[in-house]
Amino acid sequence: MNMYAFLISNKKKIYTGLLICITISTVYSIIYFFSINKGIIEEAAPIEVETYTVKAKTVTKKINTIGSVQYKDKAIISSKIFGRVEKIYVEQGTRVKKGQLLAKIETYSLELQLKEAVAELKKAQANLRLAEEKLLQAQRYVEQRLKAIAKSKLELTDKYVTLQNTEDILKKKQKLYKAGGVTETELNTLRTNYHTVKTQFLQSKKDYETLIVGFRNSDIVKASYDVPQDEHKKNELLTLINTAMEQAERDAAKSQVEQAKTRVEIIKTNINEASIKSPIEGIVAVRSIDIGEKVSEDTNLFVIINTAQVYCIAQLNENDIPFIQHGQKAEITIDAIGKTYTGKVEIVSPVLDQSSRTADVKILCSNKDNSLKPGMFARISICTQTIPHALCIPVTALKESDSSCVFIIKNNMAFEKKVTVKEKINEEVLVDGLQEGDIIANSQLKLLYDKAKVKPVKKDN
Repeated sequence: MNMYAFLISNKKKIYTGLLICITISTVYSIIYFFSINKGIIEEAAPIEVETYTVKAKTVTKKINTIGSVQYKDKAIISSKIFGRVEKIYVEQGTRVKKGQLLAKIETYSLELQLKEAVAELKKAQANLRLAEEKLLQAQRYVEQRLKAIAKSKLELTDKYVTLQNTEDILKKKQKLYKAGGVTETELNTLRTNYHTVKTQFLQSKKDYETLIVGFRNSDIVKASYDVPQDEHKKNELLTLINTAMEQAERDAAKSQVEQAKTRVEIIKTNINEASIKSPIEGIVAVRSIDIGEKVSEDTNLFVIINTAQVYCIAQLNENDIPFIQHGQKAEITIDAIGKTYTGKVEIVSPVLDQSSRTADVKILCSNKDNSLKPGMFARISICTQTIPHALCIPVTALKESDSSCVFIIKNNMAFEKKVTVKEKINEEVLVDGLQEGDIIANSQLKLLYDKAKVKPVKKDN
C-alpha cells in the first residue's frame, strides 16, 4: 500500500489526532497567557485597602435596648368629703404648682355643723370649769376637816388630862374627908366637878370619833391604799380619797371637752378638705368632675403627673441584669423628636417576669423643657463598664475565614497576623497581639493574602 492509500484509509483517525493536539496546544497557550498577565496585573495594580491605626483608648461597654418614657411622679386626687362641686380652677393640661387650688366643694352644711360643734365645746368647757370649782371646794373642805380633826384631837387630849387630874384630886380629898380634913360640902363639890369634866371628855371623844369618819386608817385601807407613815403624805392621800367623786366629775367634764374639741377639729379639717389642692407640681392629666356634680368620699377628681423628671423604662434580659447597677449612665434617643438625652439608672427591679425572663430597669432623665412625653418610644444605651488603655479594632478588620487573623500593613504589603480576641464591645473587639501604632487593613480582606501588595487608603480612626 502506498502512502497516499494509507492516508486515505486513516483519514478519520488523523483528523481526530490533529484536533486533539490543537486543543491541547490552545489550552496551554491560554494558561500561559493568563499566568503571565496575572503577574503583570499583580505587578501593576496593588489592592486598594482602607486602613485602621491601632490606638490605646478608653472603651465603654454598653447594653443597648429599647423602652418607653413614663412619668416619675403621679398623684390621683380624690375627695375626702361628700358634697357638691362649687368651683373648678384648672383644666386638663394646666401646669400646676404644689399646693395650688384645683377645685372647691360647697361647705355650707359643714359651716353649720361647725357652729353647733363650737357651741357644744363652750358648754363642755363651762361644765369643766364648774367641775373644777367643785373639786377645789371639796379639797378646801377636806383641808378644813383635817384641821378640825387635829384641833379636836388636841382638845380631847387636853380634856383627858383634865379628867385625870380631877380624878386624882377627888381621890386625895376622899382620903382627907375620912381623916376629917375636908368637909362633906367640899367633897360633894369636887365630885360634881369631876362628873362635869368626865362628861365633857366623853362628849369630845364622841365628837372626835364622828369627825374622823372617812379619815381613819381603816378608811385608807378600804380604799385599797397602804397607810403612809409620813403625816403630810397621809393627808394628801386622805384628800385624794375624800374628793374622789369630784375628781371623777372633773375628769368626765375634761373628756367631754376633748370630745367637743375633736369634733370641731374634724369639721374644720373637712372644711379645709373641701378646697382641693395639688400635692405635687406637675400637669393636670385628667379632670373627672364638673361644676355642680355631687362627689362622695374616695371619688377621683384629678390626676396630676410630674414630668420635670421622667423614667425611661426598659425590660432587660436576665443575662444582662447582673451588669446593671444603680447610678450607671445611660443615653436615651427619642426618634420622634430626633434628640438624645442622658440619664442614670435609678431602679432595677429585683423580680423577673416569669414569662419573658426580663426585669424592669428605670432610668431617670431630666425633662425641664417638657419635650419628653409619657409613652414615647426610646432607644436606650446603658454604660455598664469603662476599660482604660484598651486596644480595640473594628470587627470588619478581622479575617472572615479566620476571626483570629488581621493583616498588618507595612511598606505597602499586607502581612497576616494572629491575634487573640478577648471581647466584643459594640462594633469593636478588644484584642491582644497588636501594638499601639500598628496599621491594619479594614477593607478588601477577602482579596488579601500574606505578603500581598496593597495600596493603603487612609480612611480610619
